[in-house]
Amino acid sequence: MFNKEKAKLEQPPAQVAEVKPSGPEARVFTMPGRYRHGSDGVMHEPSKKKEKQTVVEVRAPAAPSAPPPAPKPKALPKKRSSTKMIVIGGLVGITILSLGGWYAVTLVSEPEPVVVVTPVKTTTRPVVAVPDKPVETVVPDKKADPVADPFATKVTPGVDSDSDGLSDTEEKQVYKTNYRLPDSDSDGFLDGNEVFHRYNPNGTAPGTLIGAGLVVLYQGQAGYELYQFSYPTVFEMETNAKGVVLDAQTGEGFEVEAVTKSGSIDLKTWVEDEIGIKDYVEDTTKTGLPLIQSDNLLVAYIDLGTGVLVFTYDTGTKARVDYLQTMKMMINSVELVGATSVLVDTSADLELEEASGASLDASVTGDASTTMDATGSQSAL
Repeated sequence: MFNKEKAKLEQPPAQVAEVKPSGPEARVFTMPGRYRHGSDGVMHEPSKKKEKQTVVEVRAPAAPSAPPPAPKPKALPKKRSSTKMIVIGGLVGITILSLGGWYAVTLVSEPEPVVVVTPVKTTTRPVVAVPDKPVETVVPDKKADPVADPFATKVTPGVDSDSDGLSDTEEKQVYKTNYRLPDSDSDGFLDGNEVFHRYNPNGTAPGTLIGAGLVVLYQGQAGYELYQFSYPTVFEMETNAKGVVLDAQTGEGFEVEAVTKSGSIDLKTWVEDEIGIKDYVEDTTKTGLPLIQSDNLLVAYIDLGTGVLVFTYDTGTKARVDYLQTMKMMINSVELVGATSVLVDTSADLELEEASGASLDASVTGDASTTMDATGSQSAL
């Protein structure tokens, strides 16, 4: 059936006589034959061509490529400067030769200087006699500094194990105390402080050094003055023309010299004029006598009025000071015990037992009572 309908539709259309209008030309459109005679109309729609959709591929942007490396500059060939150096050398040589020739010509052509001799007129003058100057006599200055000892050695303090003011040697040899205990008798006072004030460091207060038999007295004369002082019993004492020498039996010792002085001159002036030292320490002994010590405390000058007592520490070959506190004790024990009308330049040897008992007070014999001051320390004998 489909074919019959198709055949009908495909039949050629009938030819229609062409009528030409008389009037203006008109155009008539006729229906094709296949759509005529009641045939079912079939709507045919022309097929539409599908437009091809163009697929656009989105790609991530590529990483920028590194720029190509810059071309290396070509090294220029070094120019040879040998020719240039030859030319410069030639010019320098020519210059030197030119200067040398000019200098030689100048020397040859320079005329020798003419020396003009002028006669000198001499005049004879009368000779005047000049009297000779008197010869000046040089008087040595007493204030001149003393000559330094070329064999002097630097001294050091002795060992003090318990820091009580006494060296270990002093405690063992002189005072028989414990060098490991600062207060051997446990009385509240350091051993060195008790010796300084002439108390027995190994006994209960008010025991004294002289009462304990640890020291003995020596008496002498300086100028018109009679004096005395204490020194350790273990020391050996020898007298000489100037005074006494104390031997500690350990290589050290002391020299004690009595010197005459005018009573109108103070100790400071006498030390500066007669001794010639400028660096010193001024002080006073425990008995109230003026005292001057050297800056190293090894020499002491005590004013007795018409005399001066000089203590000198002799370290010997040890170069160590083991008896410094003992020296202070001896200095503090110096006191005046009388006067005489006979003047002597050096101290006389007067043993204590030969001196008159009337010239000694109770404090010398060790029978004086001891007192305490407001600070609780023991007072001097």
